[in-house]
Amino acid sequence: MSGKKRWMIGLGGVFTLLGGYTIYKFSQPPKNRPKDYQRQDKNRQLVACLGDSNTQGTMAYNFVNELATSMGEEGYDFINAGVNGDLVYNVLNRLDEVIICDPDYIIILIGTNDILAQLNKPNEIKFELKKHLPMKPNEAWFISNLTAVISKLKANTRAKIAILSLPLISEDTDSFAFKQAIEYSQQIQKIAQLEQITYLPLNEWQLKFLEENRESKRKKVKTSPFAFFMPSFKHYVLRKSWEEISQEAGLILTVDTVHQNKIAASMIEQLIRSFLETEE
Repeated sequence: MSGKKRWMIGLGGVFTLLGGYTIYKFSQPPKNRPKDYQRQDKNRQLVACLGDSNTQGTMAYNFVNELATSMGEEGYDFINAGVNGDLVYNVLNRLDEVIICDPDYIIILIGTNDILAQLNKPNEIKFELKKHLPMKPNEAWFISNLTAVISKLKANTRAKIAILSLPLISEDTDSFAFKQAIEYSQQIQKIAQLEQITYLPLNEWQLKFLEENRESKRKKVKTSPFAFFMPSFKHYVLRKSWEEISQEAGLILTVDTVHQNKIAASMIEQLIRSFLETEE
């Protein structure tokens, strides 16, 4: 075997190891997940954050950890019930782990993957297989599942519940994904009103911010696994901050058109903090 060939094989091995390390890092469950929670002090208020990768916080900025740090001294504990790739259907099927924790507050941020799963056939197949979906995702199924999630939480917990509208998907206002995030957010608001829970207008805040700060070039939604892998590779292997990664991509609110950067996450934090302080 020539030296060049050995060098190429060695280089390939290094990249395979680094790629595996990246996947390992962003696949790690939160340390404060419901499964590991044990209530130590009944005088502290427990907040359960329920959602997908934007809540799990291993593929971009972790707003749950930030809230746990900033509000910990104010008597709040946070559990992170976010799971990468989850649709509302998946959340509905794992509510018991949250209910058993007996939270005082529940924050819901879910629905982005219900939209991503409809963008193209490869996405549809990926989500159906990976998340064991019984049917093709659509808006009616989203509404039905989300209503069931809220109804079950209301029936089985004493928690005060708030739900956020969806973060923007891409920065291209003409794209299907962008418009669907707005449409689904409107449905979320209607459900919140019907179920009499608090609605937190994240989509509206982000849309206003984008309109005030966006440059002329529009960033379309990315859907390939590689597009979501690279920001994590840059963060965990190259040790770049999420803000650096977002800026390099020319994005205002995300690191990859889907997962939140610090600016976007701070909006989530502000809305949740306001809800908690109002409900005290």
